[in-house]
Amino acid sequence: MDMIIFNGKGYTMDNNNSRFTAVSIKDGLIYSVGSNEEILREKTSKTKLIDAQGKMILPGFNDSHMHLLSYGYSLEMVDLNDCKSVNEMKSRIRKYITENKIEKGQWIEGRGWDDNLFLDKKMPSAKDFDEEFKEYYIVLTRTCAQVSVVNTKVLKLAGIFKHPVQIEGGTIEIGCNGDATGILTGLATEIVYKIIPKLTTEQIERAILKASNKYTSSGITSVQTDDFELLRAGTFRDILKVYFKLDRENKLPIRVNLMLHLATLEEIKDFMTLGLKSGDGSPYFKIGPFKTIIDGSLGVRTAALREPYSDNPEDRKNNAGEMYLTKNELRELHNYAFENGFQLVSDAIGDRAMRSILDVYIEILEKNKGKDLRFGIDHCQITTEGIIEDFVKYNIIGGLEFIFLSSDIDMLEDRVGEKRRKESYNFKKFYDLGCVIAAGSDSPVEEYNPLHGIYAAVTRKTYNYLPEGGYNPEQKISVEQGIRAFTTGPAYATFEENKKGSLEVGKYADIVILDEDLYEAEPDHIKDIKILKTIIGGKIVFEAE
Repeated sequence: MDMIIFNGKGYTMDNNNSRFTAVSIKDGLIYSVGSNEEILREKTSKTKLIDAQGKMILPGFNDSHMHLLSYGYSLEMVDLNDCKSVNEMKSRIRKYITENKIEKGQWIEGRGWDDNLFLDKKMPSAKDFDEEFKEYYIVLTRTCAQVSVVNTKVLKLAGIFKHPVQIEGGTIEIGCNGDATGILTGLATEIVYKIIPKLTTEQIERAILKASNKYTSSGITSVQTDDFELLRAGTFRDILKVYFKLDRENKLPIRVNLMLHLATLEEIKDFMTLGLKSGDGSPYFKIGPFKTIIDGSLGVRTAALREPYSDNPEDRKNNAGEMYLTKNELRELHNYAFENGFQLVSDAIGDRAMRSILDVYIEILEKNKGKDLRFGIDHCQITTEGIIEDFVKYNIIGGLEFIFLSSDIDMLEDRVGEKRRKESYNFKKFYDLGCVIAAGSDSPVEEYNPLHGIYAAVTRKTYNYLPEGGYNPEQKISVEQGIRAFTTGPAYATFEENKKGSLEVGKYADIVILDEDLYEAEPDHIKDIKILKTIIGGKIVFEAE
């Protein structure tokens, strides 16, 4: 026997939620679960013994929606999270330039600013950065990743400064004089991303490893990641090359299902020449579903709504968000991808975006009745009448990012009004109607620690524990539902429920040991519980100091 963990408070998360005190591991798989007495009989002189000291043992967490490469790369950018003003953004840029000895004429990227945290709630603009940083190319991405502010030097290089031509699916914000202000939304951000110097394969590898090692410290053992969206990384071939190399050399710290964000029919056809389809790969690296991003962010009013936003009355006719793809484009892309062996998943935040992709899915599903297809939609925030019902009717997986609620509570009613806010972030309704939930973080958009997501769904509060009693408290879910959303749900979403998601004989020995029992903890304390050990394939990949 390779390893035995004993004296634990274990939850298998099997269909009966069976309990155990000890588990044995052999050849990277769960060999047996049971009592201390039963399992310790299996030890040999070579068995590694781990005394769990009464701590909680769970299956490793599985994040069903993130951007692993983007997060890894963001660790080398200017960190703009929690900035309270443009001046604070500028201060961090100055510090970054000094500490990293950035020479004039170089690109400086930052990520994480949120104008909703500014006292004046005002968006930054190119003018804010032009004078002090005129010798640098400045690109600063908002926390939602749907908006960027760039300086005039970048606007001129991209050819979009003087009276720019607008594009579908995005906006180049224009000032009174007809010149670009520096704010780019939606697909307009790609105009700049495409001219930023591409990452080398060495930089891609470093970013993947950095992010993966961070994730394991939060008990994450598997992820579904959209990495093709990082346009600065080059082509999908560049990214695949690095993943296949890391997998071949047994260097991937976590198990990865790679979502395929291929924006055009030409890109899908190009990818198909590789002969790969969803599910291909190894236990550590698999080709995942075809992925589309349909709309923007609620925070900057680019999520596509059926009715206009409630907090911009001066522009109600044209203020219902942005669809990045038309209905015909959605239909063409998804039909082609499905017909060529790909599972389907989409990002949709607003109810108009969700309705659009649901209609496309339903057309395909109606033609393929009886097939186990497991299509999914991630985010699912503004779920007005009929949307959740169709998830259940057509067995569509709800990819919920619980943590968004904690961030969005303070602005939600302003954005969508009283009626729609009661139809938003309705986590419990998904469960009550019988939908399979696969939770994610959308890291680096939000905090990746799954315990923060469980906290948000169980308490329905901000990070400051407000409002008392929770926001729309009738939509709170149970701790067990929260755990399953990060274990059994994502495993089902990737057709891997027989390999991961629960601690049962023959499944991967992917295990997390926590400092406290989530079932017994005060709900407000859940996000502060510590991870003691993360084990993947029977190997300890993280251990708290």
